[in-house]
Amino acid sequence: MKKQLRNLLLFVFPFTLMVLVNHFIKSSVDPIPNDGKWNSTLPIAERCTWACHDSTNYCIEHHVKMNKLLLKFTRPIYFGEITLLQMIGNYSFANILILVTLIPLYIWYFLVRIIDVLIAIKEAKK
Repeated sequence: MKKQLRNLLLFVFPFTLMVLVNHFIKSSVDPIPNDGKWNSTLPIAERCTWACHDSTNYCIEHHVKMNKLLLKFTRPIYFGEITLLQMIGNYSFANILILVTLIPLYIWYFLVRIIDVLIAIKEAKK
């Protein structure tokens, strides 16, 4: 039972943390003027909006704080990922399926396996 509870907590914790951070940070962030949507599509130089999603170059120009020399390494990965998701045919579905569901499940599964192996090694040493 302890193992199942541990695995459940490892699964739920990241989502809970994400919701809590989002909830508590919301009051300290200035609201974005929107055009009737949940988030604005208007380009705002001070922060990212859907305009950044739709135009990565705008976002890189105005919001990226990292060393611009690193972009030559990160851009092929970023745009390659987008191209692969678009090749599936339904970009939104592929995005949710792969990036939101499968990869976190993959990480969770192997984290649980690592912990199980470490416990087995610890018990074997006794």
